[in-house]
Amino acid sequence: MRSWRMIGEPSLKDLLGDDIMDPVMRSAGVSGDDLRRTLAELARRLDPAATAKWPEASCCWAGIR
Repeated sequence: MRSWRMIGEPSLKDLLGDDIMDPVMRSAGVSGDDLRRTLAELARRLDPAATAKWPEASCCWAGIR
């Protein structure tokens, strides 16, 4: 298991890369791509300019991983 020694907030990539996330997401029936799409959609609804603030969101909308 990877230890968390980060300065600042972890990215979504960091969070999804944690060892515990695979079994948790598998048990929930959710994939990393599903979560990215859901978060991107929520960001877009909350702030239409979110793609400029959150580059991962624009990747999700374009269907690029």
